[in-house]
Amino acid sequence: MPTLKKQFKKPNFTHVLCIGLEDAVMGTVESCFFKEDLIFHAAHQAKKAIKILLENEVELMIIDQDFFSIHFLDFIQKCSSSVMNPAMIVLTHDHSPQNMRKLIQLKMSDCLSKPIDAPVLIESIRCALADRKRSIYGIKDPLTGFYNRYALKEILKKEIDRAKRYHRHLSLLMIDVDYFKSINDEFGHLVGDTILEEIADILKASVRKTDVLSRFGGEEFAVILPETTIGHATMLAERIRKKIEEHNYTPWIGNKKITVSIGISNYHTPDQKSDLVLIHSADQALYAAKKEGRNKVCISIPPRETRILR
Repeated sequence: MPTLKKQFKKPNFTHVLCIGLEDAVMGTVESCFFKEDLIFHAAHQAKKAIKILLENEVELMIIDQDFFSIHFLDFIQKCSSSVMNPAMIVLTHDHSPQNMRKLIQLKMSDCLSKPIDAPVLIESIRCALADRKRSIYGIKDPLTGFYNRYALKEILKKEIDRAKRYHRHLSLLMIDVDYFKSINDEFGHLVGDTILEEIADILKASVRKTDVLSRFGGEEFAVILPETTIGHATMLAERIRKKIEEHNYTPWIGNKKITVSIGISNYHTPDQKSDLVLIHSADQALYAAKKEGRNKVCISIPPRETRILR
């Protein structure tokens, strides 16, 4: 029987957003971390900082308070699409009790005096990232690196609020691997885990940076699709279904085919959808896809109907 091939995965980069930092300080920090899997983004304007936050999963922000008000610090934390707000290091001249109290309320990781001592800033960055890494174990699935069920629900609440506030579309995919138990039973959990990892890689390659991936449990995945109509969500789901069916998997599993069933729900009106209703609707559509023979995409149509698309 063929053995499992060794897989070489791309490193998971940590994104750090530096707002208002002087070029000299920025250069020193980047040079100290150049061998590590960190990507530093520089922004000197609020618009650019928010754009970076929305397009990347930023884990740490380093902010020069001389450039921005305390209200901006509060606002920009809330712009993050992550279930956990990014850690925050603030550089400031203002050590008045009033300012310190406000910064503490923002739950900053550290506050450093200006002018900045580079070694102190570097050590502060290391500590902030280490603390965040310990915290993130509670919201990430260790096998795929995707958000877990708890985190998915928290992020979905945020996205529903955003869709409601700005009158935007929002869709949710629930994806389940067909007959996965038989794979585990016949070939073992190591093979099963490898297949799940490869499916996770397909999902990562199929979605946008602004989409949110979750391992909802076992062999079930969920994908939050902000600003996505039911039509576009359906096209994406069908592409994902085909890619997973056609993929040449690394482990040997005989003549078995790996397929998925996908259920889709969509946010419609503020009085109609909560995070639980959106998840339940997608789950009902997924159940309908399974009932119709699996390897299918099904959409949830309000109030309680489903439609098989393949």
